[in-house]
Amino acid sequence: MEIRFDRIDTMLFDYEGTLVDFQWKLSEAVEETLKMLRDIGFAKDRIQSRRYSTLMTEAMQGAVEIGLQPDQVREKIGFVYDRFDKDALTRWALRPYVKDFLHKIRTKGVRTGLVSNVGGKTLIKALSKLGLEGFFDIALSRNDVLNLKPNPDGINLAIEGLGTKKDKSIFIGDSLDDINAARNAGIQVIIITDGENIKEDILAAKPDYVIKGYDELLRAL
Repeated sequence: MEIRFDRIDTMLFDYEGTLVDFQWKLSEAVEETLKMLRDIGFAKDRIQSRRYSTLMTEAMQGAVEIGLQPDQVREKIGFVYDRFDKDALTRWALRPYVKDFLHKIRTKGVRTGLVSNVGGKTLIKALSKLGLEGFFDIALSRNDVLNLKPNPDGINLAIEGLGTKKDKSIFIGDSLDDINAARNAGIQVIIITDGENIKEDILAAKPDYVIKGYDELLRAL
């Protein structure tokens, strides 16, 4: 299906796996987080999620059971995730043609936003290190929302902040969480392959568009 950019005035982007290659050590982060939660009082089988994106929400929901506030549990998980963010920062590299595409859509007057599950401190450093400062009208990290993608909080907040409409917006990501976040927000989604999730799983989820890289998007402009 051909992407109709003439109908789009706002593009929102995921960060890791989308603007850069995917470097986060998912399984290690989840295991370390689960161990930490057991150490602070969660029963071994209390947390069922094995995905970093939903693990935080589930742990916050169960915080009162161990005598803590949700924000306290969120902060403790954030400390773990921050370390994995910093580790990934040492290896992240831009996907080919990212800057060319961002520059092109900016010259066309398209509004842009960043909605990432990466923490704010590392995200700011990454944008500076990779020369992406100034390309986005709004940039949101996991610290700016209560729930991570696949929850639509970040996308909804970005659209509200930009003052745009959902039927003229599109989200570009690389994962199943990105597909579901966009669907939960009610906007279209483009998925770039070779990111967080394997291509077969991406295709099975049937996003609106699937591409291999930004050169395809440049040709579609």
